[in-house]
Amino acid sequence: MAKGLQTLHLSFIDTHLTHFGGMILLQRFCSRLKLRWLIQKYIKIPQRNTSYPPSDLILALLYAIMAGLRRINKTEILQYNGVFLSLLGLSRFPDQSTLRRFLKRLSPKTIRQIVALHDQLRAKLFALPNPRTTLVFDLDSVVLTVYGKFQFAKVGYNPKKHGRRSYHPLLCFEAHLQEFWHGSLRRGDAATSTGVVPFLKICLAKAPPTMGRSRIRFRGDSGFFAKKVIEFFDSVGCGYAIVAKEYRTIKSRARECRFQKLRNGWEVGEFVYKPGPWKRPHRFVVVRRPIPEDPVEAQQLTLFKDRKYAYHVLVTNLKTHPWRVWRFYARRATIEKNIRELLYDYPLAKIPTEDWVANVAFFQILLFAFNIVHWFKRLCLPRDYLYATLDTIRTDFLVLPAKLTNTGHRNLLQLPKDYHYRELFENALKKIDKLRFS
Repeated sequence: MAKGLQTLHLSFIDTHLTHFGGMILLQRFCSRLKLRWLIQKYIKIPQRNTSYPPSDLILALLYAIMAGLRRINKTEILQYNGVFLSLLGLSRFPDQSTLRRFLKRLSPKTIRQIVALHDQLRAKLFALPNPRTTLVFDLDSVVLTVYGKFQFAKVGYNPKKHGRRSYHPLLCFEAHLQEFWHGSLRRGDAATSTGVVPFLKICLAKAPPTMGRSRIRFRGDSGFFAKKVIEFFDSVGCGYAIVAKEYRTIKSRARECRFQKLRNGWEVGEFVYKPGPWKRPHRFVVVRRPIPEDPVEAQQLTLFKDRKYAYHVLVTNLKTHPWRVWRFYARRATIEKNIRELLYDYPLAKIPTEDWVANVAFFQILLFAFNIVHWFKRLCLPRDYLYATLDTIRTDFLVLPAKLTNTGHRNLLQLPKDYHYRELFENALKKIDKLRFS
């Protein structure tokens, strides 16, 4: 009978062991982007801490987020991780107090510089590997519950979070490849439509100037059903499909319109209606399906219902068949996956300080990290990984036991012998080495 180790001695002297061996991929990718140089050039922060240049602290936050650390106060695991420190070029990793103090001294001007650098890289990488001829923007908001006296954290409107202080950020993703596009952190008592029009103007300003507005479309839930939002879309010439609010008149019109039955048992119809304060009538598309006999499935329907049918109503300026409009909107479900990833794989739900400006800075750095991982997946990994979550990327590539040695005057990263994704790992490194950015 095989026996385990009978005697064991411990040694705590090795400084170049890590279980983040795969971070070499993201480090090489960031190096190819010249990220450290770009941060030093475009982000101007007064030097106060002689131990860490500001560029190192920003990179430390980006790498910690991409490595999957859920909180700033969990970064102590990196303070004795020799390989991780070698990747960053640091003698030691900044502790949580250093990172919090750094976030708190970032000014609104500095945050705008971080966002501008993010936008600059996105504009450069947007057309890779293939140029795009259309854009589809998915809009959503999310409630971030906080505990404690956080600046501008207010009790919001979300009934599921009743009585709890929160923030209520707006998020926009480009749907084709699920790339993050723009985000804004808001106080917790902001309604979904608060500040949406300025937000939309920024989203459009970031679109390639050669792309016509008629080739840009927006999708949003009922939180974006507002006169000012719809009239903005009409004024700029963008297409849209927005879920209508369940107002009594709209529900009545939806039930009364003429329906066309489809082969799958669903029915579609449409009507033209001018909500009270709106300037002109708009097209409303209605989709309904029989309520299933299974009470569990029936309870899962989020549409409004009558005795026989469950309904979904969209306001739109698209000219296509109602079913095509519905199918176009239904693909918006991917944004829910992106938000879950930000909440559970990234530390979006773990706001690090009680200071509003510092939290805005952390929010923008986190979104920057999200896109760095996205660009890495898109440009360096097989297409199967394009829509993979950070948790999958970490499991397959980043969380990998490794030892850094120096043999024959060259650095050698020793990885597991029977590593399942060795070929993909090596191919990713080759693709990174071949990347050329103008």
